[in-house]
Amino acid sequence: MGFGVLFTQGLVTGPPHQTLQEILEQAEAADRLGFDAALTTEHKYSDEYFGSPIPLSFAIAARTRRVRVGTAIAISPLYNPVELAQDVAILDQLSGGRAWLGVGAGYLPVDYTTVGVPWEERAQRFDESARILRSAWTEERFSFRGEVYAFDDVSVIPRPLQDGGVPLHLAAWTPGGLRRAGRLGNGWITNALMSLDTMRGMADAYRAAAREAGRTPHVTSIRFCWPSRDRERAEAEFGATALAMARTLFDYGAITDLPGVSSADQITLAEFVRDRFVFGTPEECADTIRRFSDEAGVDDFLLVFRYPTGPSHESVLAAMELFANEVAPAVAAAPVA
Repeated sequence: MGFGVLFTQGLVTGPPHQTLQEILEQAEAADRLGFDAALTTEHKYSDEYFGSPIPLSFAIAARTRRVRVGTAIAISPLYNPVELAQDVAILDQLSGGRAWLGVGAGYLPVDYTTVGVPWEERAQRFDESARILRSAWTEERFSFRGEVYAFDDVSVIPRPLQDGGVPLHLAAWTPGGLRRAGRLGNGWITNALMSLDTMRGMADAYRAAAREAGRTPHVTSIRFCWPSRDRERAEAEFGATALAMARTLFDYGAITDLPGVSSADQITLAEFVRDRFVFGTPEECADTIRRFSDEAGVDDFLLVFRYPTGPSHESVLAAMELFANEVAPAVAAAPVA
């Protein structure tokens, strides 16, 4: 089981230069502490997220030596797929074969209108982009004709360093998206706040689709995470900012499995700690991770330690160190269920 770090900061975190430098310092810490990945994400029109995850991934690659670098996720329908394939291939070469690409279709129309891409084409663009990325990374030259994209006798130079191309993981929340992830991806990425029950059902559907397509399934779960020596201190450091983020994502439409909740102000920290966050003492965090692994078959976790409004950079570094030193070893030492 692997553990990576996912960065979700943006303009509201602080001055952009300072915030970006803090992301790079956290990536260096992830590299030093034994995390497996240091990944970026995006929205194109948001003060809460930076909108250029690939350039930021290049900077992370330059400051690290061993972690996987890339995205979870880039909104691939917003990119020219051949240019995306070229950029990620260069990332893989420069990083020594450490690139990892998570892609999704996105869920906010404003991301599309910001760059002039039709919202109604997102599913078809997503599907075709994944197929083009595969061809670009594995064939000397290729042609493609779809409903959206058409390329004749093109080549990506250089191709990725990794044999078979960069691992391609697809985010999905719908039945069609889960089938697509099984058919086209090296793995499926959950969203950050789906419940364990929701994840279990979606993971089963995804694994069935992957096996039908002759692929080995792989589930990567994004989780909000905050380990602390003291639970009350954890709530003080993490609770308000994490709850604010959960409420924001609810308003965005990213949380759809809260029956009876009709407005963001009805969301409680207790609900998310119970079934969605990795939170509390190192022992509690390890128990939660085991539950997601045992019950939903999660293979890897991407952990969000910092949100657009906090916690502080220093607190995040301390939480990452506590996780690496006590939570991850406790999970590894547990007997396999």
